[in-house]
Amino acid sequence: MKKYWKMILISFVIVTAIGSHYIQAARATKNDFPFKIETTSGNKEEIENLILQGNYHNGAIYRLLNISKEGATNQSSRQADIEGLIAPSVPLMFQKYIQEHRKFMRGKHLAPWKYFEDEERLIYTTDPNNAQRVIQGKSVALQIDILDKQTNNSSSFEINAPAKASYGSMYVNDVYVEDEEIKILVTGYLLTGGQELHVYTVNEKSKELELDSMIAKIEQEEGFYSNITMFNDFNKIQNENYYFYMVEKSKDRMGGGRPDIISSHMYLYNNVNNEVEEWELPAELKPNKGLMFLHEAEIFIPVLSANDLKLNRYNIEKKQWEEPVNFNYPSDVDEKDTPFLQITDDKLYFVNRVSDSHSFYIGDLRTGESLYEGKIINENSKKLDTNYSLYIDQITNIN
Repeated sequence: MKKYWKMILISFVIVTAIGSHYIQAARATKNDFPFKIETTSGNKEEIENLILQGNYHNGAIYRLLNISKEGATNQSSRQADIEGLIAPSVPLMFQKYIQEHRKFMRGKHLAPWKYFEDEERLIYTTDPNNAQRVIQGKSVALQIDILDKQTNNSSSFEINAPAKASYGSMYVNDVYVEDEEIKILVTGYLLTGGQELHVYTVNEKSKELELDSMIAKIEQEEGFYSNITMFNDFNKIQNENYYFYMVEKSKDRMGGGRPDIISSHMYLYNNVNNEVEEWELPAELKPNKGLMFLHEAEIFIPVLSANDLKLNRYNIEKKQWEEPVNFNYPSDVDEKDTPFLQITDDKLYFVNRVSDSHSFYIGDLRTGESLYEGKIINENSKKLDTNYSLYIDQITNIN
């Protein structure tokens, strides 16, 4: 019996740890974040199958949450097996992939910007050189994995391109596919400081690199700060024809405060014809560029006020401004949080912090009609510090 005491002790510790994990997860779900969606007006069916994914921060507590009309749950608590103890939480959009294509998904990062999907295939790309350092003249290597969804068979190949500079790391931002061309948008962080934005075009049939296009570059300058900002929503697996981005340079203010912008240029890259064109934002809308985003072939610039939300829109293909859409909904911006906006299926989803909760609004994108109004409320305000932060980063319909 004595020779087995170590094995018994180890087993006891493992069982105790697993039990403790699930007890704590259950307690956290009920007590640490008692949020739910409460309807104020409109059609309750609009939220029937909605999950608001986000993160909650209160003091030392940080949680990734799924919030619905039923309440809030810790994202990691959705995994009800031992794998959940050692693996990160699985985003909702990937749960179906893992269930249906477990072998293909094994070992892959669950980051939507690394995937492309259509009816026939699922494509995944790795970060160049696994996000490790690359020296100028050496190879930039990207691996591409392709799953045939009809047969469940998969293939993999690697493409190599000579590094045009020395990079501390390189990361995939998006995957675009049209016919037999796979285009991979990559940000490279230069060892000397600064960034480059590349589009690698790969022929799916020949498995060869066709083109390496550098569509933006900034270099580090003493006393200045430069940055490339993307306005695409890469939290979705989608196939948009355009990349919309801004290259901005500002003077570094050592004492803090708002930086002095030296130059700011916006660009549209067309995935169909590989062309880049500069795009000008009207002066009266520049104060609102922080909320600007691209959806399909339109640029949207929200303007928020105490009485409504005005959605300005520019049609890229027609090269013209369309009539703004006005939503009669109070939308003052709380200085603590940036409002969340998302467009899905011709509906605008809007979440904004108000004094005692977060407002939640759904409107018809084309008419401005209000479809739903509600709040993300705290069912037990005594459990939460008023200084807590709740950020929504994706809304998903699980129907």
